[in-house]
Amino acid sequence: MFRLLLGLGLGYLGYVIIKQVARSLGLWPQAPKPLDKEGEPDVLVQDPVCKTFIPRREALRAEKDGATYFFCSEGCLKRFLSSDRS
Repeated sequence: MFRLLLGLGLGYLGYVIIKQVARSLGLWPQAPKPLDKEGEPDVLVQDPVCKTFIPRREALRAEKDGATYFFCSEGCLKRFLSSDRS
């Protein structure tokens, strides 16, 4: 019984190692990344005020001089907009 459990454990460990190596080489299929509203893979964006990284699909947005800025909260968005005016 012990040999059976040991064999199953070692077999599973080998499977996990082979799977990780194959994924790192691009040989093992991975789940598709979630898409944002524009149909692009969701990425992390950095809030310019507090420097927090947030998923782009959850971020608040503001545009300035043709550039889009992303914010983690209303507070950071308001702080950015108020500093823009002064």
